[in-house]
Amino acid sequence: MWTFYDRLISSIDNDNITIKDFVVGAEWCIVIADDGTAGLAPVRTEQWRRFEFGVDIKPGMPLSEAASAVKSWNPHEAALGLAAVNAFFNRESNVTASAVEYPGGRRSRGVFMQFCEHNTKGRRTVMIEPHYDREELANAPGLIDIVRIGTTYRDYRFNAWEDLIPQADGIVLSGEAIADKLAGTTVRAASELGRDIYFWGPDIPLAQALADVPRASGSSAAVQVTGFIVDDAEKCLWTVKRAGNRDEILRLGHFVTEDL
Repeated sequence: MWTFYDRLISSIDNDNITIKDFVVGAEWCIVIADDGTAGLAPVRTEQWRRFEFGVDIKPGMPLSEAASAVKSWNPHEAALGLAAVNAFFNRESNVTASAVEYPGGRRSRGVFMQFCEHNTKGRRTVMIEPHYDREELANAPGLIDIVRIGTTYRDYRFNAWEDLIPQADGIVLSGEAIADKLAGTTVRAASELGRDIYFWGPDIPLAQALADVPRASGSSAAVQVTGFIVDDAEKCLWTVKRAGNRDEILRLGHFVTEDL
């Protein structure tokens, strides 16, 4: 269960980058590092506060320490932990020469469809907690099954992944799936079955640690990662404060895709 998470957390190898500011908004949260980079994560609000914070997240805390909160069962704490991970990895200085950078602003909205054209066309794909709007999914090629904890129209309940993954050619995980604790077991199951694994979303860390998911053959099951770099951290912080939605946030940065 925790192998995936421990590998991701331990890959943050610099204790000198600290939190400058953070906000938990109505739909998203953001962590800004002291060097000006920012990381995002979606917020899942529960009716009852079942668990208190175990990590005292505050300005001045190293991102490496705040990242451990991604393992929390408190959804707000886990989201902040994931945002701290993204604030560490999702920066222009980490983008390699082989990566593909997409135009930012309004054109960032079309990256989901480009991803589907390349990776779901002619295939069956399980997407776990994906980020898209109804129009995008309606036009996406291939047979796509959606798995969510909070189901909407035509979504499968979260425990359906056990039946769906063996039938699929690949699975796609968002950062929300990481924060919701669906990633550990689904990644292991997909790798054991030899399925391709894709990480996609504005809440996904551009971390090479995600590639460390071996198949039985020894090769990596994780084949591609797409994450989001915030170009205007302060404006993004303000957008999160006023409960900005996904499309408003996507206008403030750009996506990056890298093969693993």
